[in-house]
Order: sequence, then C-alpha cells, then structure tokens
Amino acid sequence: MRTTFPARWRNEADRWSSKGMAISTPSTVKRIQAALRLGPVIVEHWHYRGGSAPSRHVFEEWEDFEEYLEEAGFAGDAIDVWSFPQVCVADRRVAHGKCPAEDGTVPEGGAY
Repeated sequence: MRTTFPARWRNEADRWSSKGMAISTPSTVKRIQAALRLGPVIVEHWHYRGGSAPSRHVFEEWEDFEEYLEEAGFAGDAIDVWSFPQVCVADRRVAHGKCPAEDGTVPEGGAY
C-alpha cells in the first residue's frame, strides 16, 4: 500500500500534522489484513472537504481494498474499517425476511 496520497486540496485551518492516525501505518495495515483473514471488511470512505455523504464498500481481499485506496484515496480522506463477521451478527439485525413469490408466500426452509 502506498504510504502517502495525492492532495486534491489542503486547508491549513484543519491543522495538518504528522501526529494524526494514518490509514497506511504498518500497524493499521496489519489490523486490516488480520480482519480480512476472518472475512469481508466494511469500509466507509469520508472524502476530505467533499461536502457529501461517505461512500461505502465491502472488500473480501486485501488487494481489492488496496487498489481501491490507490485509485480513490486522496490526502485528508478518512477511512473507517469494520470486520463484517464481527459486526454483522444475527442478533444485531435491523430486519430479516425473504422475498415473497407472486402469491405472497415465502419458503420456511431452503438452502442459502
């Protein structure tokens, strides 16, 4: 993974510093890679001074995550990463259901 990212713009009022947490530090990279060994990761990408909602992505492979950041990451962007299998568990579901057929029925069983 690259250790720095190109800048689209930079506002000095945001107090740029080498003390902040960078997504590309070796310890952070190791934590993301460890999470990917357990399963997919959910990524929320906040675009620095983008004035919009974050984009959200799911990655199953380190190389895909790395390629995404190389192409879409810019200096100042904030990247949040969660482990899908640790966060998305049945007892935390907001809803659960099956898609009904034309007659309104759903299977009680099934192979999923």
